[in-house]
Amino acid sequence: IQGEFPTNIRVDLTNQRGVLAIIAAAISDQEANIIHVEMKERDDRYTTIKFVIEVKNRTHLARVMRRIRGIKHVSKISRR
Repeated sequence: IQGEFPTNIRVDLTNQRGVLAIIAAAISDQEANIIHVEMKERDDRYTTIKFVIEVKNRTHLARVMRRIRGIKHVSKISRR
């Protein structure tokens, strides 16, 4: 079966100007598509961003998550 599958991921990070753009660029660099984004500020210092992204398979998802995990503002990333 060919195609892409929607997958939910949750990213916890410190509030920084431009961090959404950095993460979106990282997802795009890994050739994944963002379908939906939901941001929620937890307090003055931390934000949670929930993404629905399209990936080809689990390996592709692992590559995307590894790339996001490498961003210095990211404290946690998980599937949700």
